[in-house]
Amino acid sequence: MTLVIPDEWIIPHKMPNGWKFQCSISLRNLVSMNQAAAFFRQLLKIVEQDYNLINFHLKIQHHRTKTNQFNVFVFYGDDQVEHEPEPVSICSSCDIGHELSRTTLLSEQKHTYAWLDFRNRSKLILTPKRHVERLSELNDDNDEMEAFWRDTVEVIDRECDQISELNYPLLAINHGTFRKHAHMHLKIDLTKEIWETKIVPRHRDRIERLGQLLKQTELVKDCFTQQHLEKEIQKGVVGCWKIDVVLFVSIYFKIKYIK
Repeated sequence: MTLVIPDEWIIPHKMPNGWKFQCSISLRNLVSMNQAAAFFRQLLKIVEQDYNLINFHLKIQHHRTKTNQFNVFVFYGDDQVEHEPEPVSICSSCDIGHELSRTTLLSEQKHTYAWLDFRNRSKLILTPKRHVERLSELNDDNDEMEAFWRDTVEVIDRECDQISELNYPLLAINHGTFRKHAHMHLKIDLTKEIWETKIVPRHRDRIERLGQLLKQTELVKDCFTQQHLEKEIQKGVVGCWKIDVVLFVSIYFKIKYIK
């Protein structure tokens, strides 16, 4: 039976550089009613087919005062790269045998994997097992789309200890030229408090091991595009940590004068 989504949930409200959709129940409740696939399928039809939009940020945020509701924001504009991500030698979301993948993998579900962010940010990541590049590419006939959102809620509840909608993480999926990693992935953006009190104590060894791996450029370089790798090296995420030149010079001259 086809589930009927209320018309008001899929009305796009125009914003600068995008649209906002307002759902009058929480994501957790949407999933419990098995309506997540139907809701996002209809929303994506409007965005991708009616508006012909292929390059965009999709963000999900619970209302700050009406916590039993959430908004879906679709942003487009200047915050994108010129081309879609180039293929990488190793897709860390597919090749779970790679050391970077083994270190960050938290759980395996029927259709998805849950991860620590492989750039060691305070985020969790959910990816479909199947290599797809867009949310709309998930299937309905095998429950893949519904399972994706059900697993999202279950991973958040498990890792964040049944967090309330008031503090629910910001969720984001980048599409088209807004991506740096080709395999479609949902970013679960955690607050500093949740990260430090829930995630770090539970996964401290993995997080520390990930930090060590990222220092070994040769080991992880095949999981990045060349352009992405260069940017992460410049930011100090990959490779040896940057040396504070001023501090280095200061120490050097102090030692010199002591001698």
